[in-house]
Amino acid sequence: MAKAKKNPAGLLTVTEYARRRGVSHVAVIKAVKTGRITKTQDGLIDPEKADQDWAANTDPSKPLNSVNGNPKHRRPQGSPKIPGADAEAASTSSGGVPPYLQSRAIREAYEARLSKLDYEVRTGKLVAVDEVKVIAFNTGRMARDKLMNMPDRLAPLLAGISDSHEIHRLLSAEIRLICEELSNDASKSNRSHIS
Repeated sequence: MAKAKKNPAGLLTVTEYARRRGVSHVAVIKAVKTGRITKTQDGLIDPEKADQDWAANTDPSKPLNSVNGNPKHRRPQGSPKIPGADAEAASTSSGGVPPYLQSRAIREAYEARLSKLDYEVRTGKLVAVDEVKVIAFNTGRMARDKLMNMPDRLAPLLAGISDSHEIHRLLSAEIRLICEELSNDASKSNRSHIS
């Protein structure tokens, strides 16, 4: 059997690359059609670039030999890797697209974050920003209204008192009463929004 001859630039035909890679020429043609690897303008394949693209664009959840589904052609554990086929070496495939494993890891990380957020919303640890804004606005409005009504309620009582300690006691009692009312109103409002 004759060895495949490389042309001067080191490029290979589809059949030669398939033989070098240990797959059928149909698998190489399929990889070219699906964009996993690319050909040059002459229709030849750069084996180093193709090995990197093959590794970066291969779905690791599928069997290694997806053409015939025969697992006996899988690489045994500890066997030497094809040069340039590791995912770390292929930082990005052509067109600036990250390799499959990196894309999958990014997607899984975002899905995990979304699941965590969904869980925290359902358990009540997180509340929608709009709900918080409504509660804060309503609480502020109640506080303002109660404080603005305080002089109208206390003015007739304080007008006839000349003892500063008594005036201080009445003002403190009124402020404490307003704070308790606000606290009770806020906790009722919060309970109604949570349920």
